[in-house]
Amino acid sequence: MLLQQDPVAMDSDTDTPSSESDHPLRPVVAAFQEQQYTYILSDGNRFVLFGDSILQQSFSQNVSFAFGAALTDIYSRRLDVLNRGLSGYNTRQALRAQPLCLPLPEKASMRFLLIMFGANDSRIQNSPGGPEQHVRIEDFTFNLRHMVQHPCVKAHGDDVHIILVTTPPIDERKCLRADQEKYPKLGQTLRRTAANTALYAQAIRDLGEELQIPVLDIHRSMLAHAGHDHLTAPLPGSMDRPTDPTLQSFLTDGLHFSGEGYRLLYGELMTLIEQNWPESMPDRLPLMLPAWDFQPTWKVDGGIQEPEWEDGGWSGPLRERGGNPPVGSEREVLVTGQFTEVLKWVKN
Repeated sequence: MLLQQDPVAMDSDTDTPSSESDHPLRPVVAAFQEQQYTYILSDGNRFVLFGDSILQQSFSQNVSFAFGAALTDIYSRRLDVLNRGLSGYNTRQALRAQPLCLPLPEKASMRFLLIMFGANDSRIQNSPGGPEQHVRIEDFTFNLRHMVQHPCVKAHGDDVHIILVTTPPIDERKCLRADQEKYPKLGQTLRRTAANTALYAQAIRDLGEELQIPVLDIHRSMLAHAGHDHLTAPLPGSMDRPTDPTLQSFLTDGLHFSGEGYRLLYGELMTLIEQNWPESMPDRLPLMLPAWDFQPTWKVDGGIQEPEWEDGGWSGPLRERGGNPPVGSEREVLVTGQFTEVLKWVKN
């Protein structure tokens, strides 16, 4: 039985790869000849969230609604949600990290890839406070295009459902207060503006249209809820407009999402999936492993077969009906990883 580590095991505090001793080994799907008689854990299909801190924090219990947790719940036992949100990353850094963030096709398939960047790329160039994060719009578009077309994505074939999420709007007043707390010498300098952020959102819309990839337009959605068309200047969130309570309700510090912001993102995502890939809605995907009360799965010779843990997998004696079956007859076995048909008839 093979044992292997997750290719990107990250320490939650330092965002650096954890040591081998810190990360428990886990079973990898066995070869077919082993699978016929052994039930083991399977990596399943992935729903990958690839982005910056907005996705990294999407499982947080410090807000009223956790987008990542809700997505994991609704796809439970159907797709495994993989959080690869990388706080502070711009698209230049993320493009370099991408091969380490996506599952290898020989280990797990990737049904969805959601890409959400721009909050850091759109930071004003040469603005004070921390290392430079700004990426020009032309380079931003270039980086996103290569993320979509990267060999580590293409290796999963043409069935990956790719979703681009627009850079969300910001609230300049909240951003300034948060930045002043972090960088006391900042003064009144804005590190992000509503107008500049909107340009990066538009770049994602244009790229999605060019590549014929669905775009989850969270920027337009939040502004629409604030009663704005996202086109007329000044935009909600700008200091040139009165404070907008609706937009502020979506953002904790002017940049990151509140529970209501994540709730809106979740609703927009499920609507987009229903419109573009209805067959991949949670209620239309097969369960990973059979239901506990689906008796034909667990009965052998009219009774219940109790598995035993052996060599890293659950196994048990193959008890055949009525003694030794004649040559050429069929027997019923549990096959790991066959999510559309858990029971498989295997010729003797």
